[in-house]
Amino acid sequence: MKKIIAAIDALQFSPEQVKAFKYFAKEAQGALTVVCLDDIVSELTPTGVMYPGGYAYNYEQITAESRAALEFRRDNNLKQLHELCDDSNVEIEVRETAGMPAIKVMTESRFADLLLINSNTSFATLYDTDPPRFVKDLLADAECPVMVLPEVMSPIKQIIFSYNGTYSSMYAIKQFTQLFPGYSDMPVKVVYVAENSNHTIPWEPKLREYMDLHYDTVEYSILNGEPATEFLALLINRNDCIVTYGAYGRSGISRFFHRSDADNILRTVNIPVFITHP
Repeated sequence: MKKIIAAIDALQFSPEQVKAFKYFAKEAQGALTVVCLDDIVSELTPTGVMYPGGYAYNYEQITAESRAALEFRRDNNLKQLHELCDDSNVEIEVRETAGMPAIKVMTESRFADLLLINSNTSFATLYDTDPPRFVKDLLADAECPVMVLPEVMSPIKQIIFSYNGTYSSMYAIKQFTQLFPGYSDMPVKVVYVAENSNHTIPWEPKLREYMDLHYDTVEYSILNGEPATEFLALLINRNDCIVTYGAYGRSGISRFFHRSDADNILRTVNIPVFITHP
C-alpha cells in the first residue's frame, strides 16, 4: 500500500479536483490523505503589508466579520469535501497554516510516496506567477514525486515518457512505473529529442529491456530540434495523456530538463505532469 497525499486550499477547491485525486490514488493502489491547507491568516493580510506599493490600509480595519466569513466558507468547503470522500477509502486531514502552506506540504512529502497538486493552486494575496509560486516551490523542494493535475481531467489514453539518457530522466520513468503498476497495459511512448546531433536513443537496448518488462505496448519516437520547443509542440494539443519530467529545479546535463522548460509545459498544456528529481 502506498501513501498518497493531496494538497488543496480549504478555501477554494472543486469536486473535479477531488475526483482526480481519488482516481490517481486508486491507480497507484494507495491510501489517499487530503491535506486541506487553511491559510486564513494570509487571506486577511492587508495588501499594504504584503505589497508596500499596492493599495494600503490599516490592519485594524480588518474586522472580525471578515475572518468569520472566511471560516464559514472554510467549514462549508470541508463539509462538502467529506461528502465527496465518504463513499471511498479516503482519509481527510485538516491543517491550519499561518501563511506558509508550502512548508507544511514539504514536510508531509518526506513521508509520502506521491504528492498530488493542482496546477492552479495558489495562496498569493495579490499577484502570482504562472505556474503559481506555491506549485513551483513544491516541485523544486518536495521530497517525493509530484503529479501536477490540470483543472479538469480527461480520460487517460497514453503515457509519454520524456527521455534523454540521463539518470534524472530514467529515474522519473522508474518512479512512475513503480507507483502505477496498473498502467502496464496502457500504450506508452518514449520520446527522445536528438541533442548535439546524436540521433540515436542513448542506451537504447537497456531502455527497451526495461520497458518491455513493465509495459505491453511501447513506441519510441525521436524528434529533431530544440528539445523544449519540440516537446511542447508534441503536447500542446493533447489532453488525454500523462507526461513524465525529470530534475525540476536542479542543475543537469541537458537543456531538456531546465526548470523554465517544465514551467512552460505546466503553463501551456492541459494534462497531468509527473515530475521528480533524485
